[in-house]
Amino acid sequence: MNFEVLNLTQGTTEWKAHRASHFNASDAPAMMGSSPNKGRHELVKELASGIERDFSSYVQERVLDKGHTFEAHARPLAESIIGEDLFPVVGKNGIYSASYDGLTMMEDIGFEHKTLNAALREAMHEGCTGESLPMAYQVQMEHQCMVCPSIEKVLFMASEWDRHGNLIEERHCWYYPNLQLRAQIVTGWSLLEKEVASYDPSAEAAPEVVGQAPDQ
Repeated sequence: MNFEVLNLTQGTTEWKAHRASHFNASDAPAMMGSSPNKGRHELVKELASGIERDFSSYVQERVLDKGHTFEAHARPLAESIIGEDLFPVVGKNGIYSASYDGLTMMEDIGFEHKTLNAALREAMHEGCTGESLPMAYQVQMEHQCMVCPSIEKVLFMASEWDRHGNLIEERHCWYYPNLQLRAQIVTGWSLLEKEVASYDPSAEAAPEVVGQAPDQ
């Protein structure tokens, strides 16, 4: 299998259709049971039904859109650290897919950005490495490296900006491919594929009835 760059823009209808037929880096943490935001069973249900979780307008504006804005602000800073230009890329390798915040022209260095939060502040101390990060972030980047095997390292950056685009705080470290974790990811996707194929929506537990019966 070879890495193939796709002419897709993140967030478009075409991009969503592509994601529906591939195993994606952003879903890998849920698949591995390391995501704080989505459970494995929820991912199985989404893939089996073909219906992705719908976010509220609050989450879309305050979390997702803000994250994309911070990423755009941070990209020039990441380019200055790497010393090369970065290009947002959507790519696939067989059944596996990944959307990259940035890849260099030679596709040997990746860039992954997250909004700085309490968990990352605690993990990203001075001298930290990719192995210091919460597992969810490691799994996502390892899946990205698996899709594009030419990646030698990934600049992981977490930042926060004010509404005028001024930097408040930034931390970064380097993540290097971990073939042992990659093997676990491949095995995990294989198992999840079987779960999706055998998913039975009628087996979902009925809501538990609570309360007292009315007086006769």
